[in-house]
Amino acid sequence: MSLSPEAAPPAPVTECPLCGTALAPDATRCTQCGYHLVGIPGRPTPWTKPALWWTAAGLLIVYAITLLIVALAR
Repeated sequence: MSLSPEAAPPAPVTECPLCGTALAPDATRCTQCGYHLVGIPGRPTPWTKPALWWTAAGLLIVYAITLLIVALAR
């Protein structure tokens, strides 16, 4: 038994939040204004787990190379 009520999932967006144009259910961009719809309710998120980890690894590599260059310059 839960003390707090379950929150209903947000309703999928059927029109563009920027210009109000009707959207296809599987659209990732608005056909009228080009607004990117990924991440708004009812649409997929912009990050997958592998993409997030590869981005973090890339930033770490750039940081390590910069740190190495600074250490060698001293």
